[in-house]
Formats: sequence, structure tokens, C-alpha cells
Amino acid sequence: MTALIKYPFTNDNESLITDILSENQILAFPTETVYGLGGNAFSKEVADRIYIIKQRPKNKPFPLLITLKWLKKLCLWNDSRIDDLIEAFWPGPLTLILNSNPDLPKHLKNNSGTLAVRFSSSAVVQRLIELGEYPLIGTSANRSGFPACTSAEEVSSQLKDDVDIVIDEYNRSENLASTIVHCLTEPFKILRQGAISLKELNHICKIQK
Repeated sequence: MTALIKYPFTNDNESLITDILSENQILAFPTETVYGLGGNAFSKEVADRIYIIKQRPKNKPFPLLITLKWLKKLCLWNDSRIDDLIEAFWPGPLTLILNSNPDLPKHLKNNSGTLAVRFSSSAVVQRLIELGEYPLIGTSANRSGFPACTSAEEVSSQLKDDVDIVIDEYNRSENLASTIVHCLTEPFKILRQGAISLKELNHICKIQK
């Protein structure tokens, strides 16, 4: 049965969440955009289970939720425009597609060796990363083809008992998904417009649709 935990966490709940993450279980949690579905990003067991929950093909790797501590361990780049986007919009609802560190587990990367990463401004997400001591898989909490969930109630209704813990927190600023920018094209390309507009991005560097 799925457990419901409210944020801010108690000490007991933090201990429970740490155990859940170390045991490669699955959480649904609020972000500054829509609800996320995830767990230990380095665990193939977690990734495989989320593919099943979402009914998503395995040739579509999941984005990761990170902190800046993890960014240079996961990704490689040498482009000041990427630094400018990070400075302007992180933490926040911007996902960047970058070259991945070749030493990363295969399940994290797509066939072209890239990785989608986001530093979320959500206090819940940042605390989960601190408690688990690793990045999180951070895909939207929904089955493929269904709307992304924006509340704990919607998660429970759509995903039933497929998730081990649902975190409930109401102080969210957006119901739009993150904006995704591919940083390996010239110019950079927006793959999904979400909470950050193309106009806002183009104030920082040239990005095309």
C-alpha cells in the first residue's frame, strides 16, 4: 500500500525516506512544475520499474533531477552559453540536454550519449537528493499518454499502489512542465516549451524552435 508523507518532513519521515531510497523504491513528489516520479538514478532496478509504471518504451531514458554538486560528475560541456543558461534559470523549470559522462551507467543515457538534467528549485526535491545522496530519476508522474499529475490526489488516482511513497506539499508555483533545451545543436533548440518561454531563453542566447 502506498504511504502518504507530508512536507515539511519530520525526523522520522526523513529516516523513512532515506531507507526507501536506499532500497530502490519509487516515490512521487512535487516539484516547482508537475509531480515527479523517481528514485535512485543510479539503480537500473528503479529505472526498469518506472518504465513499467509509466508504460514507456525503454529507448526513452528518463531525465534526472540534480544539484550543482552532481552536474559536472554527470555531464560534459565546454560552452559558455550553457553556463549562461544555468546562471539565469537554475534552480528552476529548465531541463538541459548535454553530453553525458561516458562512465555513467548505460540505463541513464540515450543512444547518442546524452543526458537530460534539471536543477529543480523545489525544496522537496533538493531535500530528497540530500537524503539519498544521489540524483533522482525525475520523470513526470503519469502513465504515458495521460496528463501529468499536479497533486498527491491525482497521483494516487492515476498510479494507484504502483508507487511506494507519495509526498504531499501544496506550495508549488507552476502546473506547466519544465522547458527542454537541446544544447548540442547549432543553434540550441527548444524541444518542449513549458514554464520558461522561448522569448525568455532568447534573452540569454539564441535558441530556435
